[in-house]
Amino acid sequence: EEKKKEEQPKKKEDQQPKKKEEQKKKEEPKKKDEEKKKELSPEEERKAKLKKVVKEGGKRGVEIEGAADMGGLQFFCTAVDEPQGDVELLVESMKAMNVKSDPTEEERKGGSGHIGKMIFSAGTEQLGIVAYVPEAKQGDLSCEEWLKTTLALFNGTFLSGAKDISTGCVKTDADKGIFPLKIREAMIVEANNFLRKKGLFPEDDDDDDDEMVF
Repeated sequence: EEKKKEEQPKKKEDQQPKKKEEQKKKEEPKKKDEEKKKELSPEEERKAKLKKVVKEGGKRGVEIEGAADMGGLQFFCTAVDEPQGDVELLVESMKAMNVKSDPTEEERKGGSGHIGKMIFSAGTEQLGIVAYVPEAKQGDLSCEEWLKTTLALFNGTFLSGAKDISTGCVKTDADKGIFPLKIREAMIVEANNFLRKKGLFPEDDDDDDDEMVF
């Protein structure tokens, strides 16, 4: 009889972990279903990303228009975050900056299509760069030449060229100490210096190249 008593509690103990395991098994499919819901398809992810890129570009376009008008600038160089080095998305950002702003809209977007721009976006693998020269300025400045000169600073790759929009990138190279965030500022300065040589950017008396960079 004593032996039987000893065996019984053991059985109870054995049963408890089983119950817990069954509960876990029930919970696991639930978790997996939730994860599936959260996971977007690559296409959906791209759309969501594009939405953020366009929103940032539209806002930046308004800022550029304001800053350029105040400083009497025809050209402007700046950085954007959302494209994360993706050149295709960076082109979309540029387009959003150049969209004619609708005065009836509550939140203004774009409006800087008359201002030449070079925009930079740093990702982990590369620094994406897109240059834009409006039609009215194409006689003063070659979009391709402007970008190629800027890319040459870190042996960047020229991807596509046209009179209005040209694209390029500089790949990350840890051995050479080339990291997108690290080189971005120097390249913005290089792009502005090229404009200065052409007389298209105000001379800086204070040697403060960061003045018009935000």
